[in-house]
Formats: sequence, C-alpha cells, structure tokens
Amino acid sequence: MNLFKAAKNGSILTKVLLIGALPVLAGTGIVVGSALSKDSDTGSKEALVKTEVSVTYGTPITVDLFLNDGADISKCSISSDISSIDPEDIASYRLVINCDGTKVKSQLNVVDDVPPVATAVPQKIYKFQMPEPEACVTDVYDRSDYTISYVEGADFSKPGPSMIGVEVTDIYGNKTVVDCPFEIIDDHNAPVISGCEDLTFIVGDMPSFRSGITVTDDIDPSPVLTIDNSLVNTEEAGTYPLRYIATDECGNQTVVTVTVTVIKEEDVEKVQATGVRVRRGTGNWHQYDNCTADDAYAAASKIYNARCTGKNDVERGLKIFRWVNYNIGFSSRKTTHASWAAAACQAFGRRYSSCYGTWAACKALCDVAGIPNRKVWRKNGSHIWCLCKLNGQWYHCDATQYVKGSYCYMMTDDEIRAARGHHRGLDWKVLPPRAKVSVQKYIDYKNGKIKPGLAIITPVPTTAAAPTTAAATTAAASTAAAKTTPASQTTSSATTAAPVTASPTTASATTAAPVTEAPPTDSPSTATASPATEKPADPTTEGEKNGN
Repeated sequence: MNLFKAAKNGSILTKVLLIGALPVLAGTGIVVGSALSKDSDTGSKEALVKTEVSVTYGTPITVDLFLNDGADISKCSISSDISSIDPEDIASYRLVINCDGTKVKSQLNVVDDVPPVATAVPQKIYKFQMPEPEACVTDVYDRSDYTISYVEGADFSKPGPSMIGVEVTDIYGNKTVVDCPFEIIDDHNAPVISGCEDLTFIVGDMPSFRSGITVTDDIDPSPVLTIDNSLVNTEEAGTYPLRYIATDECGNQTVVTVTVTVIKEEDVEKVQATGVRVRRGTGNWHQYDNCTADDAYAAASKIYNARCTGKNDVERGLKIFRWVNYNIGFSSRKTTHASWAAAACQAFGRRYSSCYGTWAACKALCDVAGIPNRKVWRKNGSHIWCLCKLNGQWYHCDATQYVKGSYCYMMTDDEIRAARGHHRGLDWKVLPPRAKVSVQKYIDYKNGKIKPGLAIITPVPTTAAAPTTAAATTAAASTAAAKTTPASQTTSSATTAAPVTASPTTASATTAAPVTEAPPTDSPSTATASPATEKPADPTTEGEKNGN
C-alpha cells in the first residue's frame, strides 16, 4: 500500500507539519499547495500535481484536491489506498497520484483550522472584582483542547455596563473572541446595623446577643453579621465590650460596640431600681431557680441507689454517665442556669437540659457516689463537662446527649479532643494532671460494663445517701437562692429534700415525689444507703456558666 501516515490525533509531529499551513480556498476548506518544481525534463504531467495539500478535517478526500490548473481530472486518480484515512482525524499522509499514467508523490495534511464556539454569560460584579474568565462563557465547543482568557487590556474599573472580550483559543491557535456583557457596581456604602444596645445579664446566664439585631445594605441583599463576644465573660461579674460586625459582598464593613454588664443574682433588685433592664438568657426556665444543693443531692441519691451502684468507682462512674446520657436529653431552650443545683434539679425532674445542666446532674451523682470531680469548660463558655478522679487518675467524662448512647467516659486529653462535641479551646493548665494512658478498650459503652483486664485500685461502697447538709450548704446554688429557700434551716438531716419536679419545699424526703425514670437498664439495688465517702467536689456560691 503506497500510503504513509506520518501522525494523527494532534501529536507533536502533526503540529510541526501543520505550522505555516497554506491559504484556504474561500468556502472550500482546502489549502492550496505549491506546484512541483522540476527541470523541464521531468515532464509536464508531474507539474500538474501539487506536492502538498492541506484540508480542514471532515473534507472528503478526492483527486481534484491534488491537481493544479490545467490537469485533466478524467485522466487522474489516487493510486494509494485511502480507505483507511479518516477525514476527521488530524494527521498527515503521503499519497501517490496517477496523472495520465505518471505517478507523482504528494502529501495530504488534515488540519484543524476551525475556531472554538462559545456563548457569553452576563456578569454582575463589584468594581475591581474580576471573575474567572471561565465563568464568563458557556457551551464551549472545540474538537481539541482550549484555553479561556480575557483579551489583553480588559478593564474592570469603570462602573456601569460594558462589554469585555473573552478569548477561547485551541491548541492549533484558532481563536474566538466572545463579547461578554458586564455590569460593574461601584459600592462604597457599608451596611447598617440596627437594634444594638447595652445589655445587662446575671452571672451564669447564656445571653442571646443576636436577638433584635438586623442588618441592611443598599445593594447586598444578604450582608453578613458577625458577633465578637470573645471578651465577654458571663461567668464573672463585670463590664465587657461586645462587637457587632456587618460586612457586605463588596467588603464594606460596619462595626458597632456595646457594653455588656454581668451582675450577681443578689444585685438584680438594686440594678433594676436604677431603670436598667436585666435580661435573662434566651429560653431560661425558672421553675427550679431556688433549688438548693440539698434538693439536688436528694434527687441524685434516689437515682444513684436505684441505677448507678457498682463494685468500685469505675463501675459506678460509668453507670452514672451512661444513665445521664440515656435519660437527660439536650436542649438549649427553657433551661435554668441560676445555679448548678437548680440546673441539676431541672435535669432530674424534666429530663432535659443544656450541657450545663448535664454537667450539674453528673456532678450531683458523682458527689453522692464519692467520686471527686471538677468542672471543665471551654474558654468561650460554649461547652461544659466533668473531670473525674477514677481509679486513682483524672479523666474527662461527658454525658451530653448529642446522640443517645454516644458519651465520653475516662478519656485522656487527646481522646476528648477527638470526641463528638466541643472539647477544644480550654485552659488545660488550670486542671490537675490527667491520665495519659488510654483505657477505652475496657469501656463497654453500649451495655455500661467494664470489660475484664482493667486493674481496679480504688474499691468503694456500692450505695450512698445524699451528702450531709453541712457539706451540701457549701455548694448552695447562690446567695440569693439560699436566702429565698434555705432548705438547711428546716432540718439538720440531709434526707430533707423537695421533689425535683417542682420548686423546693421543706417537705421530708420520705414524702418526696419519685423521680421519673427511663426504663431501667440494670436491676435496682436493694442495699441500704451508706454515707458518701467525700464531700461534694467543686462547690460554688454563684450561678454557674451555661454552655451548649
């Protein structure tokens, strides 16, 4: 077969052969080749055949493409077998043309000289905000690879409507310029923030800084509001700056700073007398606000003795955190944060709480069980959990019900950081030294069991009563709460407690309404309660800080 395919599919060889392609005959897609230069003795027949021909892909291959003027097409033919030539394939071929009995060699180049096609996508932008050129065109088509760019000198600085050229260029240098309509907006006006005012809250409340705030902009329909409360400490009385920051799509920004005043519960009447509005945290629920430590420990003792006894502190602690996780749901609405005791009583009575109430319920149960524990909270106050001393070492424990059955028990620092929830961003230095070796392989979270193999070094009694009144009063909810309903003044017995389903009373614990339990996971213990081995850990005299 007298046919040689030099290259195909746009290879480097093909591109080299096609550089400097000859002019195309108008409307034919055929590039005119040069006539064969021969001495006069080569014969006039060879002069009638072109030495090289270039045609646009898709052009049918016929003998007339190779003939110069004067050739008799009826006496000429293509001697080479062209059945294997694909006219759509970019490549070069060496062919033999028979011109009235004389065979002449010629080269056929199938080329891509067709520019890409594309459709403009109108753009609406802010001054100097240049979108990617690819975003300005759609429905782009070319048989080869292509690039998209703005034409040289494209100007995005002039406000108003304009046409900006977008170039689509394929690998063979074929180029299409698409005029894309642009509307360029010159926005220098910052958003407007409305509803900002100084705020006054009680220590421990979780305020809603966003309530009543609106942001508008003359161009951007959805400006972004950011609230910077990084300097506000709702755990400690004082005054703090709070910043509202509104930013529009063009980057214009407005900042409004207000003052947040955090006061103690006992100062509320005095502050209100000056005409200042003292706000409660959004969704705060006050039915349990006056509950005392005695109330919380009495409720905790009943749950503990029925559900959480065990042979040692590790088993008891696991049952405590499992019970709280399975039985106290999470809610950031209608939860009291007047004190840890109030939050614990609401959690036990209503069976829902924020993470603050979850911590408080765990604290009360751990105190009753004689398990030393401390409060751990993030620096921004957005989450709270327990640090418990178990089996002689301090571990992180968190029963917050993000998902029922998913809780944290006896975790190291690294494990709690990786756990579900918000356990980063705290001051680790203020905590006692924590365990560094993982014991997670011994924890059966689903069944609330300790697997064999964990060496237990701290066995403790299996039942417990509420801590003594003397100990409990050191952990009273707040001075105000204690003055309102001093449970310790009604009796010296720690067994005196109000039902946790209502505000505290002086009724004897023997008549207290039973705490509503979820279906038990373990048979209730019938052992007689014994005194707690330690006093309540981490007593407070003020409302604690809320978390989520």
